[in-house]
Amino acid sequence: RSMALLVYRQLEGRLEDIAKDYRANWMTQVEILDDETFLGAEHCHNLFVCVKVVEEGDRKLLPFVGLYHLGENVNVFREGSLVLQNPSGAPSLVHKTVLYGSANGAIGIIGCIEKDLFDLLHQLQESLAAIVTSIGCIPHSKWREFQNDRQKSPARGFIDGDLIEKFLDLPRAEMSKICTEVYYDFDGTGMKRQGTVDDMIKLIEDLARIH
Repeated sequence: RSMALLVYRQLEGRLEDIAKDYRANWMTQVEILDDETFLGAEHCHNLFVCVKVVEEGDRKLLPFVGLYHLGENVNVFREGSLVLQNPSGAPSLVHKTVLYGSANGAIGIIGCIEKDLFDLLHQLQESLAAIVTSIGCIPHSKWREFQNDRQKSPARGFIDGDLIEKFLDLPRAEMSKICTEVYYDFDGTGMKRQGTVDDMIKLIEDLARIH
């Protein structure tokens, strides 16, 4: 069974099932990101994010907005961080972080970001996936696609932080080529502009500080 959303009716002293993900996912862990968004891990080493609630006839659903193959059997989520948050006092790029632990002993972090930053990092991720050679030459999109016993879907709604940090290892010429296609509010003024190599390096280094 996958995740279900319950509400406690205090006057009646009971829990009421108000929405479900009707797809079959053998859950290993779940975490509430906010009142509308829920993070799950399942037994084929995938992560997924559901939002509430879409009505379909008499059924109330929790549709997917994020799918991602992590490659680890996650058995614990905890809201928190591995480092002091925002020690400089500057506005944070990540507004919530969740730590995960796996059966293999891995520890990782999942951060929630705004859509504009997500769009920028997704574009960067696509550019890096085309030029960075992975171990075994497995295409990045193939490795990160959500796949279990019953379904297979391309990854969406997640950014691969490990791949993003590969930008810092590129030759300067490759960095410059990627930056010609990047537009973002790097100055915090509300206006987007083309990014420079130094802009991108600073952005990625700031993101890397969350772990």
